[in-house]
Amino acid sequence: MSFADPQVAPQFIRQQFQDRAGVEVLEISTRAYPDELNYIVFVAEADVAAGAVIGNELDDELARSGSRAFVIVRKAPESLVAEAAGKPVKLGVHDPRANDLLRLISARSRVSIAQPSLAYVKDAQANLSVVTAARHHLIFGRRGAGKTALLVEARRQAEEEGSLTCWSNIQSLRQETPHRVVLYVLEELLATLVSRQRHVRAESVVATDAAALFETVRNMLASRTTHPEDVTALVPRVQRALRRYLDTEGTRFYIYLDDFYYIARDLQPLVLDMLHGCVRDCDAWLKVASIRHLTRWFQSSPPLGLQTIHDAELIDLDVTLQEPKRAKQFLESVLLQYAKRVGVARLASIFSGEALDRLVLASGAVPRDYLVLASSAILKAQGRAKARLVGVQNVNQAAGDAAGAKLQELEDDMASNVDTAEKTLAALKIVREFCLDERAHTYFLVSYRDKENAPATYNLLTDLMDLRLIHLIDSGVSEAHAAGQRSEAFMLDLSQYSGARLKQRIHMLDFSGGRMISRLTHTSEPPRVGDTPRQVIAILRTAPRLELSRLDGVLTEA
Repeated sequence: MSFADPQVAPQFIRQQFQDRAGVEVLEISTRAYPDELNYIVFVAEADVAAGAVIGNELDDELARSGSRAFVIVRKAPESLVAEAAGKPVKLGVHDPRANDLLRLISARSRVSIAQPSLAYVKDAQANLSVVTAARHHLIFGRRGAGKTALLVEARRQAEEEGSLTCWSNIQSLRQETPHRVVLYVLEELLATLVSRQRHVRAESVVATDAAALFETVRNMLASRTTHPEDVTALVPRVQRALRRYLDTEGTRFYIYLDDFYYIARDLQPLVLDMLHGCVRDCDAWLKVASIRHLTRWFQSSPPLGLQTIHDAELIDLDVTLQEPKRAKQFLESVLLQYAKRVGVARLASIFSGEALDRLVLASGAVPRDYLVLASSAILKAQGRAKARLVGVQNVNQAAGDAAGAKLQELEDDMASNVDTAEKTLAALKIVREFCLDERAHTYFLVSYRDKENAPATYNLLTDLMDLRLIHLIDSGVSEAHAAGQRSEAFMLDLSQYSGARLKQRIHMLDFSGGRMISRLTHTSEPPRVGDTPRQVIAILRTAPRLELSRLDGVLTEA
């Protein structure tokens, strides 16, 4: 058995733990470095001692064979051990499993390469099958929409199929120059080549070229001064080495770049252009996750970056409120995966049906926001001794509390551009006052014509969408008495008009059983129900129209 092959070694390790001591391996994580391989084996707490003995035995056998691989045994996290026990949740939010759910969401709501999704839930658009294709991809979505989760799952699948992969999180490189960002990505890429040779002979020109380039990049990163022309000169050398290596190995390479929007927008085309040059005419593919309105992936003069259609395909991950039933089904399936891990088989054991509907609205269909708000709502419900289920009011309170966190996120993410942050806050104030104080509606319309005539002003709304402070409801609401004229329908985030009590006597969009409704809050007036697309359009047509000229002052302020 060769431990140098991470594709088959995990199964062998599982079998050894089972055969030697009857120890069940819950998960194996592989860490590949240029000089060695580490297999991190997770077992239940009761099996750690026996597992450590087996790990030491395997390490001794590996040492005698000359293999530079090690088996490391660790206690598995509770999320791996805790499966649904099937016991009724009689105490609702006061059941101990509700607290387990809170801890699990807190620990696992944010996905990273070191901590994959608790359980990847496929979306209706089959984005996983698309992103694993041999094609350059730009993956867009709001914060918390699942970009990292998709890339992590795509990487896992690619490695299972025998492809090479490397991963770079641009957030950690946000203070670096664009040329040094490229160097860091190339270091990861070349380290993978050097450490994953199967058919390439170590003494061959292909192998020695890759190793030499790896050392060159490492030396350039170690230097205090990086000359852009030196980095540019590496591009054709890396391209040639990568093409020869992949041709010889007969394998494919995926390069994952997460949080790409942390690079200054005007510098992004340069970074993409250099990386695209490195993989040109190779079986190597860039997978770039970012936020659309914070990303510039191509410039025409001079031409730099990735050009859509010709070079790269776009993937939009946002599950918007345009399809409330689909959004509700998807989000509840995500939350149910967490609940089952702690022994809660049904969401109805903790949440009322109305609360689950309101969570869709409150989250704007953003998965991470949905999970965090669900957790916060449970805490609110636990504050009432006699409460059994999370109610609508608890979700409203949780959404109100989230407002401060979203504004803090705005300040943090835009700290490098104070003017942008101030303009976004000013735009939010104007939109909020228009909706709630002037027109008493939580939703509004913006005409296509206005959008096309004032693109810079419209960008203020897209910034608010990215921050989940407003949400797109429908991208094409037709005019009732003007053929061919259309508008976009938006909704204020629930955090902007919710708190201890929902703001009174406003026309509010809501969801009930996956249907969109409009109701006047704190009145006995029956709601308007959108059972059909035609009825939904009729509801949205009643929304007030926001003229973008209201926001002109935000752009002209010094």
